[in-house]
Amino acid sequence: MKKYLNKKCLCLAGAAFLLAGSVTVGSAMAYFTTYATASGGAQISLGFTETVPREEIPIVDWTKRISVDNTGSVDCFVRVKIFAGEKFREHLDENISGEGWTKGQEPDENGYFYYYYDQVVPAGGTTENQLTAHIDNMESTEDFNVIVVQESTPVLYDADGSPYADWNVVLDSVRNSYD
Repeated sequence: MKKYLNKKCLCLAGAAFLLAGSVTVGSAMAYFTTYATASGGAQISLGFTETVPREEIPIVDWTKRISVDNTGSVDCFVRVKIFAGEKFREHLDENISGEGWTKGQEPDENGYFYYYYDQVVPAGGTTENQLTAHIDNMESTEDFNVIVVQESTPVLYDADGSPYADWNVVLDSVRNSYD
């Protein structure tokens, strides 16, 4: 009788093992039969973009001429925001212009506008056209500052290969033109 129970237990254990194994065979076979091949290679370069404002200030005409240098290794788009004291702000806002620069549609939360350069600034390049900020109708002899803040974003390309800027990915630069 013992030999009969042993054979019966062994058969039941074997059947249970086969049943448990057959449940997982489908997913295991799917894993072992799904594959992909690749050939060739591609070089990946993780470059950076760093922009530095360049400001020329001739004393004779109260005009600040601004261009932006891209000292990084990746092409980018740039934009500039110009600050001045409350007393001079109205005069300044009326007199900011430059060929190839576009004033933003809406001011930021502090009431200042961004000025966007319309073209891609290549790595190692600079904005070809200058943005000018002119203080007009000066009735004050007080000292004042006109502060330029630049921002950049790397060039992205749409499905057609056209470049565009995503200003949600701003690469701020901490350098200024006085460093």
